[in-house]
Amino acid sequence: MKRRTQIVLIMVVLVLAAGLAAVFRPAPVSVDTVVVQKGELEQVVEEEGKTRMHDHFIVAATVPGKLRRIHPDAGDVVHRGQTLGWIDPAEIDPRQKAVLEARLNTARAAQQQSVAMVGRTRAVLAQTEVEVERNQELFKQGIVSRQVLERALTLRDAAAKQVQADEAAAQSAAHQVQEAQSALLVYEQGRPDLPTAITAPVDGRVLKLIEQSERVVSPGTPLIEIGHTPRLEIVADFLTRDAVRIKPGMPATITNWGGDAAIPARVRLIEPGAFTKVSALGVEEQRVNVVCDFLGETHGLQDGYHADVRVTVWKGDDVLRVPASALFRSSDHWNVFVVSAGRAKKTVVRVGHRGDTHWEAFDGLQPSDHVVVHPSAEVRDGTRVKESLSD
Repeated sequence: MKRRTQIVLIMVVLVLAAGLAAVFRPAPVSVDTVVVQKGELEQVVEEEGKTRMHDHFIVAATVPGKLRRIHPDAGDVVHRGQTLGWIDPAEIDPRQKAVLEARLNTARAAQQQSVAMVGRTRAVLAQTEVEVERNQELFKQGIVSRQVLERALTLRDAAAKQVQADEAAAQSAAHQVQEAQSALLVYEQGRPDLPTAITAPVDGRVLKLIEQSERVVSPGTPLIEIGHTPRLEIVADFLTRDAVRIKPGMPATITNWGGDAAIPARVRLIEPGAFTKVSALGVEEQRVNVVCDFLGETHGLQDGYHADVRVTVWKGDDVLRVPASALFRSSDHWNVFVVSAGRAKKTVVRVGHRGDTHWEAFDGLQPSDHVVVHPSAEVRDGTRVKESLSD
């Protein structure tokens, strides 16, 4: 009887202890969790940019004299050869005539140089087209990779755009020769009293009226700035540490331009020289301009419009992604809380590429793991949690 009484007392004590432990045990911490999955991941860099017309033309006075009032206004569309204004030439001395002859010779030399440049870029374009055909055939045979073929296609597209730019420069040089000839012809004919026409060198839009009112001008005085509208581009200044990861041909998107849809673009040029810019916080930063070409419709954007430029520097299709909001630093490592059997387990994670909302996870996680997002200070290693699964 005595032994039985002792057993009953022990059982009562154990029941009371279990009850007290259940009463005073901390309640589980409510946490939001997300399932780790594989999927597409992009690493992008983004900066504010400004549109600009690739080809700008400054129409200048070709003869000294009195400039009549220029009629086109900023924003007006002009066509090649259209008369923009007139200059009533002043009397000229023999020395000025020699200057005009030298200017004509300079314009002719520049035209020859432009024509030679067009020939060289056309030859480069022809070579890149041959390389594309050869790589397409080798790709079909499985000899070269898709990356080699895409590089050849990018070089061909860049060469084609360079040919267009050089042809536009050759046209501009030809118009400069015509202007120099016109200025000299007036005095060779002995008729300085005849007005000299100011004509548009290309089809485009008037960006700025540098001189609109009547005044006396000298040769070379800038009068009108014209932009060649078909060649609209956008330039953004990136931090140099971001620019080193950007390469020509990388895809880009134009956002925050005023419309709902993003505009596709492609990186054409990373300028070779950086510059110092003071940020809004007063910090000096080293930046470099990155120029992108629009792919297709520009949706009414004109010269000097603001937009954001997002360049995709890396993209993966089957990447183990972990939410960036689940990661935190501890002991010089990235960590997450993985929920297992109702408890939060602190886990070290090795991360790779970083997207806007998700990062690439190499070690420490498996697909279908539940990780805590936005962990509070109450969550520690081993803490009992009550999870609420998010999408």
